[in-house]
Amino acid sequence: MLDFRGAKKYIIERLEKELKPNLYYHGIHHTMDVYEVSIKIAELENISQEEKLIVNTAALYHDAGFVYQYEHNEVLAVKMIKEVLPKFGYNDKMIKTIGDIILTTRIKARPKSLLEKIMGDADYDYLGRSDVGKIAETLHKELAEYGFPFFEKEWNEIQIKFLKKHSYHTNSSLQLRRPKKIEYYKYLKSLKI
Repeated sequence: MLDFRGAKKYIIERLEKELKPNLYYHGIHHTMDVYEVSIKIAELENISQEEKLIVNTAALYHDAGFVYQYEHNEVLAVKMIKEVLPKFGYNDKMIKTIGDIILTTRIKARPKSLLEKIMGDADYDYLGRSDVGKIAETLHKELAEYGFPFFEKEWNEIQIKFLKKHSYHTNSSLQLRRPKKIEYYKYLKSLKI
C-alpha cells in the first residue's frame, strides 16, 4: 500500500530539521512552493492520478540532497529516495521515474517526459511571477554565502543570460508564466548600462 502522506511527512520533517538556515533560496519554503505549483501544473496538464503522485513526490524530494551538501545535491536526493521511498510502498519503477525527474532539475539538464517538464516548470515557476525580483535576491544572497559572490551588475547579467536560455515546457506554464518572465527579462535589460 502506497503511503504518499507518510513520504511527505518524512521529508518535510527532515528538511525542517536538517536544512541549513542560510539556504535563503533553497530552504523548505522553496520545496513547498515547488510542490504546490507541481500540483497546479499537473492538474492543468491533465495527467493520471499515479503520474500526479509521482511528480508531486519528486517535487517534495527534489532538493533533499541539500541536507548533505550544496553542490551536486540532486544525485544525493536520488540516493535518498532509493533508501526511503520503498518504506512508503513505492515500487522500483516509480522510484526510477522520480529519480529521473529529480535529475532534470540540474542546471543544464533538459526534460524529456511530460512529468520532467512539469517538474522543471514548477521549479522555475517564480521566474514568471510578480515576486520574481524578491525571490531572485534570495538566490543572490545564498550564492554569496556559499562562495559565489556577485556584484549587482554581474548578478543582473547572469540573470539575463539565464532568462534568455530558459524556456517553459508545459502549455500551462507557457500561457501563465511566460509573459511575466519576458517582462522581468526586459526590466533587467533596461538596467544594463
